[in-house]
Amino acid sequence: MKYVESPLHEIDHLHIRLYVAHDVTIDRSWNAEDVSSTYWRFYVNSRAGASVLVTGGEPYPLAAHRIHFVPAWVRWTCHNVNPIQHLFAHFDLVGLPGAVVRSCFPGPITLPADRRLEAECEELRPLVRARGARDPVMACIFKAVLYRCFARLLDGLASARAQRFVRFAHGHNPVAEAVRHIDEHLAEPLPNTLLARRCGFGEGHFTRLFRQHLGQTPAQYVLERRIVAAAEQLAFSDLSIERIAASCGFPDRFYFSRMFRRRMGQPPAAYRRASLV
Repeated sequence: MKYVESPLHEIDHLHIRLYVAHDVTIDRSWNAEDVSSTYWRFYVNSRAGASVLVTGGEPYPLAAHRIHFVPAWVRWTCHNVNPIQHLFAHFDLVGLPGAVVRSCFPGPITLPADRRLEAECEELRPLVRARGARDPVMACIFKAVLYRCFARLLDGLASARAQRFVRFAHGHNPVAEAVRHIDEHLAEPLPNTLLARRCGFGEGHFTRLFRQHLGQTPAQYVLERRIVAAAEQLAFSDLSIERIAASCGFPDRFYFSRMFRRRMGQPPAAYRRASLV
C-alpha cells in the first residue's frame, strides 16, 4: 500500500538564518535600554547575574547554563554588572512573518531544564573560539543545535499559541507568490495591483486573502519586510544609511529614518549601535 501524506515542502519553509555567533565575556558594557530587533537572540550564560526587562514587565533573570531566547520584535532592556561568559547567537526564522512571531512569542523564553541539550550548547563554546564566527563547519554545527533548541521551544508552546503557529506552518498560502515577489524585489515599487496580478486575483480579493493568511495588509507587510532588510544591513554590514535606504526601497534617507524610528523605536544609527548586545 502506498503511504500518502502532505508533501514535506508544505511545512519545510521555515529556516534558520544565522547572522552571528560568539562566546564572549560580558560586563557592564552589555547594558542597553529600549532594545528591539527584527532578529532573534539565543543566550547561554556561564553564571547568573544578567537579566532582561521587557517594557512594562518584571526583570527576567538569565539563569546560569540555561537556554534563553529573546524573540524578534520584543522591546527590552538588558542589565549586567559582573563578568559573565556569554554564548550567544543572532538569527532569523526565515519564512515566519512578524505578525506570527509577535502573537506566538511575545516575550523572552527559557527552555525547560534539559541536561543533554544544555551540554550540547556548552560544547559550542570551544568550537566558536577555535574555528571563528565565520567558519562554515562551525555555522552548520551551531545551526543544528539551534534547530534542536527551537524544536524544544515549539514543543513547549502554550496551546493557543501552538495552534496559531501550526495553522501558519501547515496552511496553504494562496498569496505565497506575492510574498516571494516582495522579498525578492524590495527595492522596487510593490503596488497591490502588481502583487494581486502575480497571484491571479483581483485587488480586493487579494488584499482580503493576504490579511487573512499573514495578519497584515500587503502595504504593512511590504513596509515590515523593508524594515527587516534594512535592520539586517544596519546590524551586520558597514553600508551607509543612504545605501541601505535605497537598497530596501525607501526614496531617501529622511523618509527611511522616519519610518524606521516609528517601527523600531529608535533611529537607524542608534539601532546599529544597540545591535552589539
